[in-house]
Amino acid sequence: MTPASVQAMIHGGETIARKQLQALDFRGMDLTGAIFLETDLSGADLSGAKLDASIFKQCKLAGARLDAAHVDRCAFEHCDATGIRMVGATLDGAAFYQCGLAGAKLDDANAGVASFSNCTLDRASFVNVLSEALVFSETSLDATDFSMTLLHKTVFYRADLRSAIFRGSRFDKAVFSEAKLSGQRFNAQKFLLCQFIDAELDGCDFDESMLVQCNFKGATLEGASLNRVHAPQCLFLSAKLDGVGCRGAHFNQSIWVEVQARGADFSDAKLEQCIFQRASCSHAVFARADLTYADFSHADLRGADLRGARFLRTKVHRAQQEGTRYGDRGGLLLNDPDLFAAEEFSARRLARPGAYPS
Repeated sequence: MTPASVQAMIHGGETIARKQLQALDFRGMDLTGAIFLETDLSGADLSGAKLDASIFKQCKLAGARLDAAHVDRCAFEHCDATGIRMVGATLDGAAFYQCGLAGAKLDDANAGVASFSNCTLDRASFVNVLSEALVFSETSLDATDFSMTLLHKTVFYRADLRSAIFRGSRFDKAVFSEAKLSGQRFNAQKFLLCQFIDAELDGCDFDESMLVQCNFKGATLEGASLNRVHAPQCLFLSAKLDGVGCRGAHFNQSIWVEVQARGADFSDAKLEQCIFQRASCSHAVFARADLTYADFSHADLRGADLRGARFLRTKVHRAQQEGTRYGDRGGLLLNDPDLFAAEEFSARRLARPGAYPS
């Protein structure tokens, strides 16, 4: 078949099924709305072609060139697209499902809203991609390169990103849900309103990064480094930060309820109005930290070092303090009278016959 005959079939509403179209030249052609079924397009050149709203199902696209092509609202299902090129292509609304895209090159693409589900994108390149939202769901991303890309509203669901490349990347409302990022280096990079819920971040280096209003609920950051980060109003509920370094960090108004931060180092950190209720902070270091209006109610502070810390109405209500080291205790609230009265009232209420927890 010739490119012209293929185009004529597409314009006539015919499905291109089980055809051998390897290495054909479709450059700049209008193939809008095409349906390719079990067709071999390996090595074909579709650079600059119009493929909007097309469907590729069980096709071979290995080594195909779609540079600067229009691929908006296209669907790729069960395709072998190893080494495909989409440099500078437009991909708004494109969806890839169970496709092999190892080594794919999408640099400088305008991806709009695009999704990749159960795909293989190992060693693929997304350098300097422009997008509104990218979704990577249970997709293999071994050594995938996201350098210089603004990852805006990008979702990485259950993605293994330990070897992914984020050199010069920026993150705005990105979601790393149950993602693996252990050992990554994010020095001096910017994260705004990002979600790291239940993510693996052990050993990550965030030194001097911006982590404004990020959510680390349930994440593991054991042995990570957050020294001198600017991270106000972050959430660390039930996160694991044993041994983490947070020296000189800015965490004002952050929530650390039930966090595990045994042996963590918060020396010289700004922790004003932070809530550490029921936190495990045994042997943690808060030397010279600003703990103005901080709340350590019911926290474990055994063996912790708070020498030189700034206290002003800092609550340690019913905290465990065996072996805790203090300098000047002025400004500490050992027991909050109002909270103590409320707890006593609640205990008496529950002790009544027939009482149920509210």
